[in-house]
Amino acid sequence: MIVTIKQALILLCPLLLSIAACGGGRADLPGAGGDAGVADEPFRVLVFSRTAGFRHASIEAGIFTVQQLGAANGFEVDATEDHTLISEENLANYQVLMFLNTTLDVLEAEQEQAFENFVRSGGNFVGVHSAADTEHDWPFYGELVGAYFQSHPVANQPGSLRVEDESHPAVAHLDNPYPVALEEFYSFKSNPRGSVRVLLSIDEDSYTQEPNTSCDPSGPTFPQGYTGRMGDHPMSWCHDKFAGRVWYTALGHETYLYSTPDYQQHLLNGILTAARRVPASCEVNPKPDAVPDYIEPELIACEQQLVP
Repeated sequence: MIVTIKQALILLCPLLLSIAACGGGRADLPGAGGDAGVADEPFRVLVFSRTAGFRHASIEAGIFTVQQLGAANGFEVDATEDHTLISEENLANYQVLMFLNTTLDVLEAEQEQAFENFVRSGGNFVGVHSAADTEHDWPFYGELVGAYFQSHPVANQPGSLRVEDESHPAVAHLDNPYPVALEEFYSFKSNPRGSVRVLLSIDEDSYTQEPNTSCDPSGPTFPQGYTGRMGDHPMSWCHDKFAGRVWYTALGHETYLYSTPDYQQHLLNGILTAARRVPASCEVNPKPDAVPDYIEPELIACEQQLVP
């Protein structure tokens, strides 16, 4: 089922007054260049939020926010959890496919092929937060996103992020360092640096990695006992891959983020980066000297994980 902007407004206005002015007016949401319509050519985004594992409470707020950003900035947005709409026929209507807090195996072989054909034909992809905790057994998808989720701290907490490309529109508006009041900070199974343009990385001294969910025996994607430390720890990036463009952010677990101007601008210009509607480089950038070296995932006994 496709959810239209009007349907989303009716369902979510009572909940999300802090995000938008409901009842016929349009939200005072950010624009990429100060103009009402930032897209030189109209384009469409399909937001896909099907889950086969953990389901984020922020999904509805995320869909609503993306639809409002589209209405305020000249692009169309549809939303669905019907995986059969990830088809060649339907994807031909869109320039950007967004996976918004999807989890685990959400596509069957037929949809995977349609998705891959879409990207290899120049279609673009946006991944938000647990898009990296999706399709762990599909190598094409992992290479497209850039890295798979491995764990996050048991406790959500504040943290501080480095802006690594202060000229990139998805992060240029952020303070550097950029403080996040509360979030679920992901660690990844590998480091995407060297294959992507890193936009944000997290200062691991600003939050506590352990204990983390790698010691949760219930999760099929949680190898037992890996530390959450990465040293060099990217959190948002973009790259050009398989003829498409990809933008990913690990931020987006907490519902409140979607009502904050900083995150809205981050999300908007990430979408516009993927759609190639704002000047934005996705070429690989070097690691800043201030960023520590990468630490390979270290397997430790769960009882060794330090409780903060």
